[in-house]
Amino acid sequence: MRRPGALLVGSLIYLSVIFGVMLWRGISIEPEWVVLSLLVIAIAMGRGLSFIADWGPFVLLFFAYEAMRGFAAKTGFAPHDLSGLEQAVFAGMLPTRTVQHAFYHVETVSPQDVIAMFFYFMHFPLPILVGFVFWLRSREHYQRFIAALLLMAFLAFVTYLFWPSAPPWYQFQEGRVSGPLVVHKILNETVDKFWGANYFVSPLYSHLNPNQFAAFPSLHAAFPALAAVYAWSRYRALAIGLVFWTTAVLLSIVYLGEHYVIDALDGFLYVAVATLLVEAFVRWRRRRLTPARPSA
Repeated sequence: MRRPGALLVGSLIYLSVIFGVMLWRGISIEPEWVVLSLLVIAIAMGRGLSFIADWGPFVLLFFAYEAMRGFAAKTGFAPHDLSGLEQAVFAGMLPTRTVQHAFYHVETVSPQDVIAMFFYFMHFPLPILVGFVFWLRSREHYQRFIAALLLMAFLAFVTYLFWPSAPPWYQFQEGRVSGPLVVHKILNETVDKFWGANYFVSPLYSHLNPNQFAAFPSLHAAFPALAAVYAWSRYRALAIGLVFWTTAVLLSIVYLGEHYVIDALDGFLYVAVATLLVEAFVRWRRRRLTPARPSA
């Protein structure tokens, strides 16, 4: 459709209101809320059963990954300190500490804190929303994107399992270092300033084991980058927007102290590996299913 219809405009308003209210009231935006919101739109379009059939397996597999991700912290492997590699890449500078020293104010909530927190919290909604756009136009394209997303997540899980790494806020937290060497966990500090103990996490997620050593690779950077890759051939304007979004996420996770820059760069490597594997499998499967032409 060249012009957005009333349903499309209404859907965008509906999603903006839902996620805006959730952020305002301190409700964690988790995958189940996003999928349920999209289900309402699919039902309004008369495609509710198709949505359940196509998205059900993805949701189950994704929650299986989320549940297992916490187990990776229980393997007993000591987390690696990647600060030396980060400083080697940036000529002795630690970007997280540099940007926090320049822009973070412990006693107040600054606009950059809120903006960075927004991009961090959109970790789950964004790839699901992009996948929904793909699903509306092409189920086959949606399935390839979701396959790459899940493959990338499970490759990252294997890395977290056998090669955990500590994020900057953990490696340079108060008590381990002091003074200007401290890296703040800005996300938690900002949440405490806004909502305190009233921040709501659903029972489904509150019972999952968090993994504070799932830093390398950064899936926060990898998810929107993968979405940009799969949008490029069909939705060029969306893809360009996702490239800028990925850049904003990279800056946000480094500022918040959640990831090193090299975590994001490694995430992009996982994007490339997952994409190449899925697309190679798709081509191989098409060749097998295409009947051979009889010789002249």
